Amino acid sequence: MSGSERDVEAQPSVRMRDVARALGVSVSTVSRALSQPDMVSVETLERVGEMAARMRYRPNLAARDLRTRTTRTLLVIIPSFSPLFLEIFRGAEREAVRQGYSVLMAHSGGDADREHVFLDQVLSQRADGIVLVTTADPARLAERQPSLPIMVTAVDTISGIGAPNMRIDNVAAARAAVEHLIGLGHRRIAHIGGPSDSLMARDRAQGFADAIAAGGLEPAHCPILTGAVTLATGEALMARLLTRYPRPTAVLAANDELAVGALQAVKRDGLRIGADISVIGFDDLRFGMLYDPPVTTVAFDKVELGRLAMAALIARIEGRSDVVDATLPTRLVVRGTCAAPAAP
Repeated sequence: MSGSERDVEAQPSVRMRDVARALGVSVSTVSRALSQPDMVSVETLERVGEMAARMRYRPNLAARDLRTRTTRTLLVIIPSFSPLFLEIFRGAEREAVRQGYSVLMAHSGGDADREHVFLDQVLSQRADGIVLVTTADPARLAERQPSLPIMVTAVDTISGIGAPNMRIDNVAAARAAVEHLIGLGHRRIAHIGGPSDSLMARDRAQGFADAIAAGGLEPAHCPILTGAVTLATGEALMARLLTRYPRPTAVLAANDELAVGALQAVKRDGLRIGADISVIGFDDLRFGMLYDPPVTTVAFDKVELGRLAMAALIARIEGRSDVVDATLPTRLVVRGTCAAPAAP
């Protein structure tokens, strides 16, 4: 750092040109560092950031927004405050802040009308774009495709809306989990799924059914029960499964909340987790890792999914053409709730 940089003191009404003069760089370099950090080197970005903070420079956001007709504000619409969606939001917010945008969380509660209110707010220029994390009504989205705001979808694969999609392959991931159970020797495997109006839940149920068919298992011994994705639902549906004869020896749950609820029912009936009933969850949420025993689950990088979705949204807003769909890898994390079935 030069002597002139060290000797700068905070000034009133500091302008961008003052920051540039203090650093000995052009105004355009400072502008790019503050508004398009990907366009400058890390060293330049750090120098500009440090000098702007030292001089207490604050950009005139109102003037910029009037000039560019943008708000530099983005919405992330989530259907619930599930730990899954909060992790995705965390990744999206981190990327937005890194690129100089503000982020608002919009909670739809799984209500299609509320979801479309948020879409209309963006069209009214209250924000520049949307990351839509799942949707309550994909058909309704497709119907209004010509009038949709700039958006990127995450988690669900939503066709017919012309929006980039960041996702995991839920069908393949569920199929791989069931194949693991079949490989351990399980022949009576049940699925505790999410609601049938959820694309994500339907895809995971489809992967389950595909694996059961491919493994030659008897469908009557491999039931699918569905409900809300809550601990209470998982416990109630597992209690129903435990009354069946013959009883399932393994369960794939559509998420970790359902899995932990199912495990509670297994414990309540005095059965051995793993030896009597194996359970696999989905999403690799923190509380599943801390459960006793820790939950075997399908894992993926939720923060990275949110980051990718936000990066794609900003690229679309800024007119870049290199935006493509992305499918993140999944992996089965085997912990203490999964084992070979006990000998009959």
